Amino acid sequence: MSLNFDLVRKSAVEYKPAHLLLFHGSGAKERLGAVRELALVLNCIKENRPCGECPACKKIQSGNHPDIHIVKPLKTNIGIEQVLSLQREIYRKISEGKYRICLIDEAHRLTLPAANALLKIAEEPPDNTVIILSSGNAEGVIPTLQSRAQAVFFPSPDEAAWRDEVEAFRLGGTDPDLARRIEEYGIEKVKELIKKYMDIVESGDFLKTLELFLPLERDDCLLFLQSLAVTMKEMVAKGKLSPRFLKEIGNTIEIISKQVNHRLALEVLVLKHISFGGNGIG
Repeated sequence: MSLNFDLVRKSAVEYKPAHLLLFHGSGAKERLGAVRELALVLNCIKENRPCGECPACKKIQSGNHPDIHIVKPLKTNIGIEQVLSLQREIYRKISEGKYRICLIDEAHRLTLPAANALLKIAEEPPDNTVIILSSGNAEGVIPTLQSRAQAVFFPSPDEAAWRDEVEAFRLGGTDPDLARRIEEYGIEKVKELIKKYMDIVESGDFLKTLELFLPLERDDCLLFLQSLAVTMKEMVAKGKLSPRFLKEIGNTIEIISKQVNHRLALEVLVLKHISFGGNGIG
């Protein structure tokens, strides 16, 4: 069962935080903001916490507090060496804060050895230490860590919160992380890629895929496929497309994430989609 962040914040105000938390849902920006707020509440030196003005608050806000540790994936995974390095930091004396905060960002990318090493730390944590697993894919975190963590769910911001970015929000299927990547890449560029792809599948003209995919790097391909999946999901819901199209996109995303040649994987996807006969496209 997942809690909302207000309850976690209340526990922090009372200096009774759980030692292992799993932040999931919403986007990375929202979850990171919650981690920062928790760190502020636990380490602010003023009576009305957080004040935002004391030395501790200023260091946390600038990302320079010595008792705040962040572990992120190197390339595609978080390896055991990174967790062992964190372990060395965790068992040292707290430098200057009241609480040590350790964020494992994209925790679903922990390798199995890294996750098991983190589990040992979580089972015997030092005093005044809070470990936070943050992930948009909570199910990707190993069950033994999930079961020991207090889960905290963050709902996605509603459409009104996006204001001028609402088109990216819709194109990203209300996924904040995908919407921000679309906005950074270029909304019109993503829309044009999707249109060209749909035209290729409908016409069956495979040769056009070379021109479409050649400029795309791996991350661009993943962004395109995730955006394409949103568009196709809407078409499936309206009965305009077979669910088989979506399934193959999911398989391709998984393959590319495992470092398979992304252009080759995309070409195979196009051939499969064409083989479905452009079923109901349009």
